[in-house]
Amino acid sequence: MSDIRLFNYDDDEVTRGLRSLYAAPAGDAYWNELEAHIMSRVADVELGWWTELDRWVRPAIAAAAVLLIAAGIAMVRARQVENEIAAESMLSSPSVPVSTAVRPALEPDREARIRYLFGCSSQEPSCSAPSSKR
Repeated sequence: MSDIRLFNYDDDEVTRGLRSLYAAPAGDAYWNELEAHIMSRVADVELGWWTELDRWVRPAIAAAAVLLIAAGIAMVRARQVENEIAAESMLSSPSVPVSTAVRPALEPDREARIRYLFGCSSQEPSCSAPSSKR
């Protein structure tokens, strides 16, 4: 088998060179400068919840406008349909014959009830109720 290794731990010179390249800086000046840089960036950023809402103002207004327009169109269309139905019901022929819809008021209700109870028609003279004066 071959003796291939990914890491050669025997190469101390390369290891020391890499450690010196990737080692943290020794002085405090580097760390103070890094902290000042980070804190200046944090101070520039607004950390309020309202800043997130600023991005949604325009889309929200557009959505509200679309909703209002759709609701208005729906209301106008419903009103048109109601008017069409009302006009059709007024202009169309009635489903009930006029003779049954309009009750003739030729004779008083009392006399008509008496005739109905006796089984007489209004044309028969024998069934006419005697008129009594009170």
